[in-house]
Amino acid sequence: MKCVFQARHMIEAHMLANLLDQVGIMAQVQGDMLQGGMGELPAAGLSTVWVAANDEDRALEVIAEFEASQPADRGEGALTTGSAPLAGQGFLAGLLLGVVIGAVMVLMLFG
Repeated sequence: MKCVFQARHMIEAHMLANLLDQVGIMAQVQGDMLQGGMGELPAAGLSTVWVAANDEDRALEVIAEFEASQPADRGEGALTTGSAPLAGQGFLAGLLLGVVIGAVMVLMLFG
């Protein structure tokens, strides 16, 4: 058996294993149950997809085609040009509001 893919999470590993099964390559996911040990183990990269040694080249081709068909991963918290994520905008608005309210209360107490 050869490891052909290291997934970010178990869903990705099983999705890819099912894709390989659809094209006639028997695939096995290993390490997917280790994510239950988070805190003791790293949170990502534990799930791997394995195939028979003679299917390795074809499996790598299928995986490369799959990855090429996926939209670009901008990563968590990635910003598009000229904008901020909504969660970040809400945080900044709340922070600014808190500072203003705090300043008004301090002025009321000491003024």
